[in-house]
Amino acid sequence: MAYDKGTIIPEKCRYLVLSTKVEIRLSKAEAITWTSSEYNENAVPPKINTLPAATSHKPSYPSSKSKVDWDKLEAEVKKQEKEEKLEGDAALNKFFQDIYRDADEDTKRAMRKSFVESNGTVLSTNWNEVGSKKVEGSAPDGMEMKKWEY
Repeated sequence: MAYDKGTIIPEKCRYLVLSTKVEIRLSKAEAITWTSSEYNENAVPPKINTLPAATSHKPSYPSSKSKVDWDKLEAEVKKQEKEEKLEGDAALNKFFQDIYRDADEDTKRAMRKSFVESNGTVLSTNWNEVGSKKVEGSAPDGMEMKKWEY
C-alpha cells in the first residue's frame, strides 16, 4: 500500500555538510510522526502527533530503566531540610534565608537596600522605614565604622 509521507516546507528546511556526516533537517507541514524516511509499500500510515487534553502521568526520561518519583523524592529532601537542626552561623543564615524566601516584594526590597547601604551591618524588613531614607550602618560594640572608597 503506497502512501504519501506528508509534505515538507522547503523554505524551512536546512542542511549541514560536515567531514563525517551530512545532516538534513526537514520541516513538516503537518504534525505527523515519520517512522522512516525511506519508501516502503507495506508501511503503516504515519500517526498525527496530538497531545491529550490532560495527561495523567508525569513525563519521565525515556532511557531510564528505573521509575523514580522525583516529586516524592523532592518532598522528602525538603522535609529533611526543614527538620535539620543547625547551630551557630548556619542556623542564623538559614533563618534569614527563610525570612527572605517567604517575604513579599516590599520586604525583600527593604532587606536588600538596608543590607547594601549599611555595608552589611543592618537588615530591616520594613520598606516604609527604609525606602524613604539612606540606611546608616552601625558597628558592633567596641568597633568603629570606616567609610570605604571605591
